[in-house]
Amino acid sequence: MKSQIFQKGLFGVVAIGFSYGIYRIFRGLTKAELRENIQKQIMHCYNESVNGGFVEPFDVLQTFSKNEQGIEFHIKLVKSLAKKPVGHQQNIDPLIEPFQPGQLIMKLENYNLLLNKYPVNPYHTLLVPKQFIHQSEKFSKDYLSLAYDVLCAVEGFAFFNSHSEAGASLDHKHVQIVSKLAFQSANILNHIREWWFERSVKQPNKFTRLRYLKKIKHFILFFNQDLLQSKNCDELQQQNLIYETYEKLLDKCKVEDIRDFKHNLIMTQEFMMIVVRKKATYNGVSFNAVCFTGSLLAKNEQECEKLKQARIIEILDNLAEVDESVYSDIDEC
Repeated sequence: MKSQIFQKGLFGVVAIGFSYGIYRIFRGLTKAELRENIQKQIMHCYNESVNGGFVEPFDVLQTFSKNEQGIEFHIKLVKSLAKKPVGHQQNIDPLIEPFQPGQLIMKLENYNLLLNKYPVNPYHTLLVPKQFIHQSEKFSKDYLSLAYDVLCAVEGFAFFNSHSEAGASLDHKHVQIVSKLAFQSANILNHIREWWFERSVKQPNKFTRLRYLKKIKHFILFFNQDLLQSKNCDELQQQNLIYETYEKLLDKCKVEDIRDFKHNLIMTQEFMMIVVRKKATYNGVSFNAVCFTGSLLAKNEQECEKLKQARIIEILDNLAEVDESVYSDIDEC
């Protein structure tokens, strides 16, 4: 009986999401209305799906902090990660219909917003093209812009893993978005934001790098907030502003073929960052883009102990492409 009630409730949620997508296409909504609706749908579906059993409960069994060069890194043992299957070994694509009950949050034009079954934070979602696009393909303007709307809705950040060497577990293109709760342990991102807010002169078109990760190839570029956060910024302008930042980062990395470019991309409301990757593991522990936010996740006690014993900056240096270039045109934060 409980299962039947849960499924009926989820059918209603799916119907709401579908109707909302159609409504937006044919009637149009403001940015504020779009983001408010997304936020409500994510929270409602997450809570329903945790109770119904689709989403694995976000249980942190251990938390450990290490301070290195002024950054407090967080190591977490997350119970749900031990249950996560290896995506590349699956025979079916879990990101296309038919979805499992409780998986679909809402349909948004050419994309589906889905719950992550194995969340690294509460309200962890996936923004996925309805038609299969390989994870290594380049982002489109509308995809990045919609991801930005979702992260603004939950006041969080988005992250992307381009290849298995960068931590990707599925071939179907997807960007992951977590809520503002994730900033509690994302101290690299907090450091970047604080550095930017404290600057008296802001230069959104100037590249930045992290001083304590100067050995690896990574670049940060801030959005033009005066334009992007303006009430007069329409959908087309938002798409162009975000995509322009994305392409500048790719150009700075000297990307020739995006399909061969192994990297992590992280996007907040203020900036976008790319880290060029060379491998996914260190001492037997796998890492995706989340480790470059300042949060390192372990799936069992053995992995957790390895991270406690290691130097975090050394781990990050080993995961990313070496860059010994000297840049005179780049700020350090």
